[in-house]
Amino acid sequence: MDPTQIVISIALILVASIIVAVGVYIILLIKDLRKSLSQVTLILEDTKTISTSIAKPVSSVSEFVMGFKNGFKIFNNILGDDKE
Repeated sequence: MDPTQIVISIALILVASIIVAVGVYIILLIKDLRKSLSQVTLILEDTKTISTSIAKPVSSVSEFVMGFKNGFKIFNNILGDDKE
């Protein structure tokens, strides 16, 4: 075998090995990314549940306060008409 052929063969083996290593690394990276995305999805679902759990009581309290305020307006209008 010619020395040039030996160098080319070694270089080809090294390049092929590097390509395989990069391919394996990319596959592992994609698996890790997929696992992370599934965890993010779970976190977002929990966040949605928590935010709806908080929004319902806040909305109820807001409606109660508005009803209370409207009741006082009606009460003041009735008392205001009697004073005049």
